[in-house]
Amino acid sequence: MTRIVIWSPDVNSCIVRAMTAVETTTLDPADRLLDAAEARFRRFGYKRTTIEDVATEAGTGKGSVYLHFESKQDVYLAVVERSLEHFLAAAETALSAEGASPDLLRSLVEVTIDHYSHDELLRSSLFGDTDLVAGEVAQLASDLQRERIRSLLRGVLTRGKAEGSVRHDIAVEAAASVLQESGWALVRTGLVSDDPAELETLLEAFNSIVGLGLIPRH
Repeated sequence: MTRIVIWSPDVNSCIVRAMTAVETTTLDPADRLLDAAEARFRRFGYKRTTIEDVATEAGTGKGSVYLHFESKQDVYLAVVERSLEHFLAAAETALSAEGASPDLLRSLVEVTIDHYSHDELLRSSLFGDTDLVAGEVAQLASDLQRERIRSLLRGVLTRGKAEGSVRHDIAVEAAASVLQESGWALVRTGLVSDDPAELETLLEAFNSIVGLGLIPRH
């Protein structure tokens, strides 16, 4: 840790500030730019943020931004992907637990609601219901998220088939797409509803319907 002494003429005194390595020189330049870009995108939205804004926020020049990213769109998608990785880590933890596939899928819906309720950047680029982002870049960000989450669903179904908890005749790709669309409907409800009982009822119904469709018939 580096300690820096700053003279403060306003109070005629010195301020000693302890700076971590992240605050000084060890933070990767690309990460520092993404931190700055994320702050600007969350505060002002995609349209109102420029490459120059990102550079200023990061304390560098525009050339440094273009050294790592080809365009503002690339910067935004990199910010979304980094934020998405945090969600995917939580989702994979939930899906690695013991339990039947319908229960794991319900857990995935709950984790998604919790994470997206606190991450307006991901939420806006997926559902397009805020002023943060719109148009082609929003669609690209949405496609990125949907594909990564569909990959999680494919993994659950494939593992379930191997373990015998999912019917062997299930078409994994088609089932993953159906589960994703129905899951998003639940997520949207969870994000806007103020009634926990309503969401619980919907989750129970989802669990039952998924169970009837996935669990092997004996």
